[in-house]
Amino acid sequence: MSRLQQASDRLKTALDRLEMVAESAIAQKDQSAVSDTQEVEALRAQLSAMRADYDRLTEATETVSARLDGAVDQLKFVLSEDPVKKQA
Repeated sequence: MSRLQQASDRLKTALDRLEMVAESAIAQKDQSAVSDTQEVEALRAQLSAMRADYDRLTEATETVSARLDGAVDQLKFVLSEDPVKKQA
């Protein structure tokens, strides 16, 4: 085998290895991208669920606040009438 043929064979082997490494890196990148996409979708779903919980909690807070305001107003009314009843 001539030196030129040996060099050509080594070059071919090196190029084959380089191609395998490049294909492997591309495959890993694609797999990582799929994994990242799945993670982003999972996070979006969690965010959506958290927003729904927040909306429900906000509604419940407003309801409780309105009821407490009503109870405080009734107590104020009852307490303000009490001296009038005692005088009569």
